Amino acid sequence: MTLTTAQWTAIIAACGVAAQFLIAYLGRRQIMKQLDLQHLVSHRTTASFIADKRQKWIDELRTDMAFHLALSQEIVWKWDGMRDRAAIRIQKEATDAAGKTNQTKANQILQNAADAFSPENGARDREHQERHIRIMFRLNPNKDLHIKLRKCLYAIRTALNNTQSANTVAETKTLLEETIRLVSEAQGYTEAILKAEWQRLKQEVAYPETLMATIPKPEPKK
Repeated sequence: MTLTTAQWTAIIAACGVAAQFLIAYLGRRQIMKQLDLQHLVSHRTTASFIADKRQKWIDELRTDMAFHLALSQEIVWKWDGMRDRAAIRIQKEATDAAGKTNQTKANQILQNAADAFSPENGARDREHQERHIRIMFRLNPNKDLHIKLRKCLYAIRTALNNTQSANTVAETKTLLEETIRLVSEAQGYTEAILKAEWQRLKQEVAYPETLMATIPKPEPKK
């Protein structure tokens, strides 16, 4: 069967249209691949940026907590050491051979020791309070482990304040033991928080698309 010129023209036109559709389809696929690649690169870049910030947060919290807990122990031990030295002086200077203590003289010795101790202790306490506030700013008041650590740090501050006003050896000993216990408890919470954040960081780097899905999109302008 011989095709007419009109039929050949129609076939050629149809082939041309089909070719155009194929070219457009292939071009669109290429553009979509490029967009997908751009999105992937963008997501990984964003995930890397967030990971760097989270790593910095982890490092700074670790550093702040290590210093803060060590300083907490130092403060309570310094108070204990000051009172021990004062007790030795009281035994030597305010206690007679019969073991009777001149309470007025003993109080004066203790007051002099506290006055001499006050400047260096004040500097330590200010630094402790500053670090305490700095850590509080880092912690999330809505997360369980963070809440427990915050409560523990507040309890440490309370114990240190009570140590300054302790009047008896027994009270001082109790507060020393309580502070050491709280320091150990805070260390445990800190380790758990750092571990959780490290696991989260690894997940965000490995699966940037999941991370991006959790970031709220800005609402379009009206």
